[in-house]
Amino acid sequence: MNDKLFEIVLMCVPILGAIITGFLVPYIKAKISAARLAQIAEWTEKAVRAAEVLFDTPQCGSEKREYVICFIDRMFNSKKQMITKEQIRVLLEAALGQIKQT
Repeated sequence: MNDKLFEIVLMCVPILGAIITGFLVPYIKAKISAARLAQIAEWTEKAVRAAEVLFDTPQCGSEKREYVICFIDRMFNSKKQMITKEQIRVLLEAALGQIKQT
């Protein structure tokens, strides 16, 4: 009886490994990525607000944009590339639109 139970457990180990590898690991990675993206979006909004205060002269939109892009790039890409500058620009525009709505 013990040998049969042991064989059943041995048969289940590869199946459980496949389930964990196929479903659980990608799910956890997606959740971590979503949390990281939310954090980057939050910091982008803060950087946009800071740029509005720091560059209060008219017609300095490009300076504000570069400030935010460089700030986010330095903050999140200091150790390895996590987010591209194009993605930062998209988050910047989203944060700016959200600020203008409030």
